Amino acid sequence: MTLTYFENDVSHLVEDYFQLSVYDDDIPFQSKILPQGHSHITHIFYGKQNATVQSKIMPIEGLIISGQFFRSYQFQCLTKAMSFGISFHPTALYKILHTDISQLENKHLSLLKFHPDFYSKIENIFKELTSSDIMVNELNSLFSNTELTINKNTKDIDFAINLITQKDGLIDITEILERVGISQKSLETQFKKIVGLTPGKYIRSYRFLKLMKKYERQEIAIKDLMYMFDYYDRSHFTKDFKLFMNETPKSYFKKEYPLLKAVFNKA
Repeated sequence: MTLTYFENDVSHLVEDYFQLSVYDDDIPFQSKILPQGHSHITHIFYGKQNATVQSKIMPIEGLIISGQFFRSYQFQCLTKAMSFGISFHPTALYKILHTDISQLENKHLSLLKFHPDFYSKIENIFKELTSSDIMVNELNSLFSNTELTINKNTKDIDFAINLITQKDGLIDITEILERVGISQKSLETQFKKIVGLTPGKYIRSYRFLKLMKKYERQEIAIKDLMYMFDYYDRSHFTKDFKLFMNETPKSYFKKEYPLLKAVFNKA
């Protein structure tokens, strides 16, 4: 299995372009996926893949759009496979599609069914398996020339996202409201519409993500991470761990999740 990232010229919208290749020797391949706070569009060039989300199996084929996920889920690849994907900044998909992103929460959907207009603009780029550099250049051009929805609401939510990012998720709603200067109802409504999750869920998942990245990169011991990320005792940490990872810390630390580790250790 290899996961390759590519630089892009539209960093105000795109976090990463990536290519995932799974080889014959990897089959059957499976890994846990922990949400990174991004929505995605992914094209499956070949291979049988699926995601299991809360016991529901979702086939992943063709051109797929994926929303925000609050908890981890299982990814399975049953044959040799290759896919190319786009990780968007939290507010980017709303700006591009002019659509309520909360409809995508915890879902992988056909882009054609969800947003046929944008499908018609992007699907030509993936019609043939070509070099990654060519796809990146064509996607950069597409996004550079796409009319975006940018208004006071998107600016407010971008500001809130920046606050959450700067503090590694160690922030509460009250502080965000004080800094952004809008009502809690407006923040809740606009955040969910533009990002896809409520701000409370986004903060909790982002905090846990940062902890897991630091652990996987061996930056600090787990007991020190628990203290750093405001877990007042091990039972509190274990409760959150089971919520986000769908298993206990003891069970998780005995296993290998190659795709998850590759994402965590991205430079």
